Amino acid sequence: MQRSAMTRSHRVSRGESGFTLIELLTVIIIIGILAAVAVPLYIGQKRKAFDASAQAGLRTLAIMQEAYLTESATYGDFSDLQAKGLQVKPSKNVTLSVVYRAGSQGFCLSAKHASSPNTWFYDSQAGGILSSTATACPTSNSTATPGGTAGSSLTG
Repeated sequence: MQRSAMTRSHRVSRGESGFTLIELLTVIIIIGILAAVAVPLYIGQKRKAFDASAQAGLRTLAIMQEAYLTESATYGDFSDLQAKGLQVKPSKNVTLSVVYRAGSQGFCLSAKHASSPNTWFYDSQAGGILSSTATACPTSNSTATPGGTAGSSLTG
């Protein structure tokens, strides 16, 4: 007994302190658990940001379509908009498409970010951006107006 107490006091006096293996393993496990929780949340937030970028592009393109309509009495394609000085510049990795345009009756647009599984649609006759479950613009709108023509795409 006397000897073990003496050895312990001798170690402390030389400054030999540190963490035990159990303490180090506990810290590593806690960091692992925190990372396991944080990484999926980060990925989800990143996907939401990509979708927000695509939706912002849709809104901007829709505003440009309405501006073009007031000058030309019809909706236009990308080349038409740019000829009037309306510069369409999608965000990086976002593809904007004019799905169809039907004279002055309406238009449908789509947008997709390359890193997101979602494709977003903007239908002027349905009131704007459709829900994330939409797989296309309503076909009733594109066929209800004769002469609806497909448009082109532009990728940022």
